[in-house]
Amino acid sequence: MRLYLLRHGEAVHNSSTGNDFDRVLSEEGKNQVDRVKNRLINDASGIEFNVFCSSSARTKETWDLIATSITVSNIEFREDLYLADQTFLLNFLWNRPNQTQSVLLIGHNNGLSDLASYLLDELIVLPTSGLLIIDFPEIKKLTDIGLGTGVKVSQCFPH
Repeated sequence: MRLYLLRHGEAVHNSSTGNDFDRVLSEEGKNQVDRVKNRLINDASGIEFNVFCSSSARTKETWDLIATSITVSNIEFREDLYLADQTFLLNFLWNRPNQTQSVLLIGHNNGLSDLASYLLDELIVLPTSGLLIIDFPEIKKLTDIGLGTGVKVSQCFPH
């Protein structure tokens, strides 16, 4: 079982509404995500994912750009993943159905970086559009992941 953590691509500084939630990807952010898409095409072939994506504009746009690169069994866009912290994300993963499938979590910092740091027991800082793949070689279900139980498989930090 693997956990794929993907931070959204670089976003514009302001949205038309003035709300952070509504900020969309910048042109550079779209280019960053395109590089991640190519990595997923190469590294995630034959894997079926449960995808959980923050429902903010920039994360949904990130998903739209990579959607054709992977096979998806289920996708959920969730408001509660918007700016979620590490504790929330960990509890969220522990309480998912289909505990043995690979998961792609598309979200925000600092939560994603803090979660990765906890699972790997090392400092991780995901840049915009950073993709980190974590394997849990001794674990069969998400309910058993915890401090230092993950092993970094690969990362794609397209800057």
